[in-house]
Amino acid sequence: MSQVTDNREHTRFALRSQVKLVDAEGKQREVYTKDLSHGGLFLIIKEEPLPAVDSEVEVTAMDIEDPLPQRAVVVRTEPGRGIAIRFL
Repeated sequence: MSQVTDNREHTRFALRSQVKLVDAEGKQREVYTKDLSHGGLFLIIKEEPLPAVDSEVEVTAMDIEDPLPQRAVVVRTEPGRGIAIRFL
């Protein structure tokens, strides 16, 4: 039986929250988070195309008053599921 090692720097927590995602080309989408950590988020995005790995994006929480945009970089894409981003 093989053992899976999780080498994540930060613990992840399940979180379903709506955010606005703006990609490097300026395209805006309203998407949901799957989970978050101190270092980043996984965003559920079913529609293509996904932002490219290593591209910068901006996310803004939609469910809080006067949210501040947060810059991030795409670290992983999963077609049909979404993207993992790391905060800058």
